[in-house]
Formats: sequence, structure tokens, C-alpha cells
Amino acid sequence: MKLKGAFLVMLLSLALIIEGSPALALDPIPQQSGFSGFVQPGAGYLNMKTNMVSSVAGFELSDKRINDLNDDPDSKSTAIVTMPFNIAYTFASSRTQVFLGSQIEDLLSFDISQQLGVKQEIGPAGVLQAGILFSGSTKVWKDPYVTNQNRDETSRSSTGAQLVWDKIFGSRLELGYSYRKIDLGSEKSGEFLGLTNSQQDRLDREGDVHNVSAGYTFKFGEKHSLTPEVTLIYEDLDGEAMANTGAGLKLTYLYAGDPITLVLNGSVGGADYDKSNPIYNKTRNDDSYGGSATVYYKNPWGWKLFGSEPMQFFVTGAYYAIDSNIDFYDQEALLGMGGIAFRWK
Repeated sequence: MKLKGAFLVMLLSLALIIEGSPALALDPIPQQSGFSGFVQPGAGYLNMKTNMVSSVAGFELSDKRINDLNDDPDSKSTAIVTMPFNIAYTFASSRTQVFLGSQIEDLLSFDISQQLGVKQEIGPAGVLQAGILFSGSTKVWKDPYVTNQNRDETSRSSTGAQLVWDKIFGSRLELGYSYRKIDLGSEKSGEFLGLTNSQQDRLDREGDVHNVSAGYTFKFGEKHSLTPEVTLIYEDLDGEAMANTGAGLKLTYLYAGDPITLVLNGSVGGADYDKSNPIYNKTRNDDSYGGSATVYYKNPWGWKLFGSEPMQFFVTGAYYAIDSNIDFYDQEALLGMGGIAFRWK
């Protein structure tokens, strides 16, 4: 899908997307000094289809051996354990908060980042947040295009920064920008096929990723909110056949009830790649879509952990897919999990 077509689909269709946080807006800075945060351990089932990502945290996500570069990936199922968290300390007198937390940038590439940052109220202008991003638990294939023999894996890491401006001049508007540099331990794409050096260079997956987003939260009474968010992504990768420009539209619905909280997320999008792929002799373009639903239930017994708010049980189901005009790059993730959420204020 070309980007003009992607925008049209985004305007006509609001699906669901995988996303860890219930809404776009930043959590408010507490009024009192001290520690706050959350931890949300969970376990479940993941069914994955990808030819590019090998494993994350020891969980295998794709086949070590493939037979045909014209086939879409086989599915791979695994149990999975996650523990997203955020720990923060507030300096109430200056309305400043420092924090360390985790976030999922992209489920299909398993780009799970940690962020060390600071959040600052700036009076009527709103809230600013700045943070350093870093990750390193994901493994990809050195050369994804090896066939009929085992592929070797290598590390994939990203470092960068994120800026967020929330509650702009008292509104519910939020703007965000992130930059990440992608590094591979060993990039060998196309070597097995005997491609020339210049052709291999066009498949290089290292480089810079820029992400710009804008979202606005609409409130409907005390319990309901709806947040549409537009995102533009520029992956300025070293390989011209892997570099791309993408756009997406996400919609988040939040029902903040008691004892039940419901979070629905939805998105559609597309990406156009810069140059022709030397293996397939055509330029790649992708459509993406997916969805998730998460239900939180506050335990009726008032159970707490080390002074937390009453803990909540949660269950989530999610589906996300990329449909590429080159079948080899098709991706799909189906996730189901449950767990417990603890929050401290």
C-alpha cells in the first residue's frame, strides 16, 4: 500500500493495536515527594510468524532453518513471560520526577526499550518529559536469507532519546518525538546468496529511526475516554532497500470503572521503502493492522504488596500483522496472557 492509500484506509478503518499503556497521556506527577510506579508481571502464549527476528530473552520466535525465500514465514509458538515496570521519585516542591521504566516500541521486532528520564511541570504550558532509551535483549539473524542450512543469530540493540510534551497549555494534546540508533552485532544480509558488496549494502538493517506522534484525548463523562493518535516514522537505515517512510493511525478507548477497567487499542498503517530489493527485484511496501483488548479487575479482598494500591488482575489478547508485497517479510503475532498489576502512588 502506498502512503496515500494508507492514509485513506486509516480514515475509513479503525482496528485495534497492541500497546502496553492504557492511554497516550503521561501519568500525572504526584503532589507529594517520594517513590511511585508500577510493576505488571504476566505470563502467556505467543504465536509468531517472522523470518527476521530470532529470539528475545531466550524465547525462540522463528525457525533456524528455512527452505524458500519466496514463502511467508512459518508460525512458531512459545510460552512468554513479561514484566513491564516503572519506578519514579518525585520532588514535589519543584514539580520534578525522575524515572526508570520499560516500554514496547514494536512487538513484531520485539524492540523492548528501557527509558531513564525526567518529567517536569512547566506551569500553564504543560508537562515536558525527556528520556534516554536503551535496549539489547533481542536476537536477529546475521543473514536472514540463508536457505537449507541453519542460520546464525546476532544481537540487535538500540539506543536513543525520547521527548514528550503533554497537556499543552492546559489542553489534552500531546506531542512526541523519539530517535533510536539500531545496531547489529554482525550484519551479513545477502552474503549467502553471493550478492555483490553494493547489493549487500542495500540490505543493511542498521541505521537511525525517527518517530513523531500527535494525539488528543477526548473525555466522555468520568469513566470514558477516546484518544486518536497519528504517527509518522522514518527509518533512515543504511540499506536503501530497508529504509522506509511510514504512517499510522492509532485509536485508544479507555473505560475506567470500578472494579473493572477496559482498554481497547486499534491501528492501521503503511510503509513505503526507498529502493528496489536486490533479491526480489522490486521495491517493498507494507500494510499493517492489528488489535488488542485488556481487562483489569481490582481484587475484591483489598490485597496489596508492600503498600501498593489494591492489586489488579488482568487478561489481554492481541493480534498484529504486517502484510508485505514481498511474502518473505510478512509478519504476524497472536498473544494471550494474564497476570497481576501493582501500582504505588
